[in-house]
Amino acid sequence: MKKSSQKIVIAAIIVVAACTAFLCGKNVEKANNKKVQELNVKLHRSDMLALGQIDEPIYVTGHKSPDSDTVTSSILYANFLRELGYDAHAVVLGEVTNEPAYILESAGVEVPPLLEDASGKTMVLVDHSEYTQSADGLKDAKIISIIDHHNDGAVTTSTQLVYDARPLGATATIIWIRYRDYGIKYNQQMAKLFAGGILSDTKNFQSTGTTEADRIAFSIVSKEAGIKDADAYYKEMYKAKISYGDMSDEQIFYSDYKEYEINKKKYSVGMVNVYDENDAKDMVKRMKSIMPKAAKDKGMDYAFSIIQIYHDDIGITYLAAADEKSDEILQKTFGDQGTYSDGAIVINLIVGRKRMFVPAVNALLEK
Repeated sequence: MKKSSQKIVIAAIIVVAACTAFLCGKNVEKANNKKVQELNVKLHRSDMLALGQIDEPIYVTGHKSPDSDTVTSSILYANFLRELGYDAHAVVLGEVTNEPAYILESAGVEVPPLLEDASGKTMVLVDHSEYTQSADGLKDAKIISIIDHHNDGAVTTSTQLVYDARPLGATATIIWIRYRDYGIKYNQQMAKLFAGGILSDTKNFQSTGTTEADRIAFSIVSKEAGIKDADAYYKEMYKAKISYGDMSDEQIFYSDYKEYEINKKKYSVGMVNVYDENDAKDMVKRMKSIMPKAAKDKGMDYAFSIIQIYHDDIGITYLAAADEKSDEILQKTFGDQGTYSDGAIVINLIVGRKRMFVPAVNALLEK
């Protein structure tokens, strides 16, 4: 064999050997990654396994006045538990309003049934951890998990539980992370629920509580859900949200309503969404006219309405109070952040209930 031919053969052998070594290395790396992933899944799943055998039905619920994040999270986490082999059922604690109803309809998912009493039942709470916001009879229930993105609430348990609370923009994002950690797959319907829950609670990523985790989760689930134009989808959600139709002022106030207690003081906060400033001013008058009675009926010391405009590049918040003592709280907490106009403090940004409003009021009332 000529020297030139020998060189070609040797070069070819070297190339083949190098490629073989590279591919073997890749296969080894892939096998090692798979082992790491399997170990991670095993570690994450150990938290539910540590709770022991659970044969009875598990009811997964969000808070009263169910919004989009609460409804979608209930369904998503019930599905999550079923994939792990539990008899889990999503339930709601009140009438589902237009925005979550739109998300469920677009995903082809039915509205969960109403749970009237949690007494004696095995419960998982999502998107809340307050007795005042949760199911009647909860103190007589067995709570095995809380999945939330708010501050820790008054709910306590006498036994161990899975508690996953993270400062993310949506509870749906936390649940999506848990799906990944547990190695659980989900279908296109669930992907659309993830997308709707995240978009709603981050207000299309305009909310100050939005995190990188919310953005990453949405970028993945929106593709899986077949949502090609997120802004257009959110616009339809928002149209549904502000379509109050024939609802009374009381029904509007209670449609996204939460109660809190701090330092033996009770207060309530209703969230209302409108399209423009004229609608906001009108809604301020309407909410101020019914809040005093609502506060009295519910035994609240203070009552507030957060009226917001958030679409396209607009983000404005109107803060309205039920009475003089409630208005004094508003002035002390947010008076220097906006201007007082038409019976409300007007602030040119989105004042989130969990991230800004409640912490500010709690800090004041603690004093």
